[in-house]
Amino acid sequence: MNKISIRIIVLVLCFTAAFAVMKSADSKIITNVPADLSGEELKAIVVEDFETVKIAANPDDDGWLISSYPKAWNGTGDENLKKTKNPVLRLEAKGIEGGPNDLKVEDETSPTKLGTQKKVMLGVRFKFRYPGTNSVSLDPPKEVDWKDRTPVMTYNQSLRQEVQERGIQLPGRAKALSMWVHGRGFPYTIEVWIRDHKGDVHILQKESINFVGWQPLIFKIPENIPQSTDSYPATRLTKLVKIVVREVSNIEGEYTRSNAANSSDIYFFIDQIKVLTDTYEVYFDGIDLHKTFDGKNEK
Repeated sequence: MNKISIRIIVLVLCFTAAFAVMKSADSKIITNVPADLSGEELKAIVVEDFETVKIAANPDDDGWLISSYPKAWNGTGDENLKKTKNPVLRLEAKGIEGGPNDLKVEDETSPTKLGTQKKVMLGVRFKFRYPGTNSVSLDPPKEVDWKDRTPVMTYNQSLRQEVQERGIQLPGRAKALSMWVHGRGFPYTIEVWIRDHKGDVHILQKESINFVGWQPLIFKIPENIPQSTDSYPATRLTKLVKIVVREVSNIEGEYTRSNAANSSDIYFFIDQIKVLTDTYEVYFDGIDLHKTFDGKNEK
């Protein structure tokens, strides 16, 4: 075989390999327009910065809703009897001035327009009467569109009507979620719950907050959580629906029996929740035609 033939074979193999790489970047949606060379656009997007944080007094109010397990005893009767029976001695959340010095401030190009300041954070204080399977939950405010901040309504089959559910939209196909947490060295872990577009809730791997000071915690989102379909739009958003702090002695999950851990108020603080996500979406001619039904794109 001469040198020319060898060169021709090498060129053919190179073009074949390049074609295979381009095919791997194709969207699930097949259109008349070829896919871009890259089918992935990774971005870090702030989805909550707590700068305008509101605390909900009851489940019907908008804002962050705090609850506990076991629940606070709300029985009527003598005030001293209530104090004796109540397993929750203190439970509150509030917006507090301040934040981590190492927190990056976003510029005006932030897709969500969040994270451009770091003046306010979310603070939580609680105290349980007994050690054990104690936990504190934070449910996000009512859902709004991640980009234009307008209310998002979801049809509730049991109520047979559209309702504004609690949750924070995670744009694109989320790879990981991060948040800044300030711990005080108490034996607790923190976990993040997200809901996929099918309605299934997934609990991300818990992280220990048994440290002192600020730390950025990262929660990886497993690839098996469905975030896309074969129809347009291909991307189906997931939502952050709950943050849970649990009393444990270590990350493996052994419950503490130390009264010292329960002899004082427990504090923790959260700031800036950010998602690492792939925002790539296939583009094709007539992509906005559906908007004509709402009078938004009449041309």
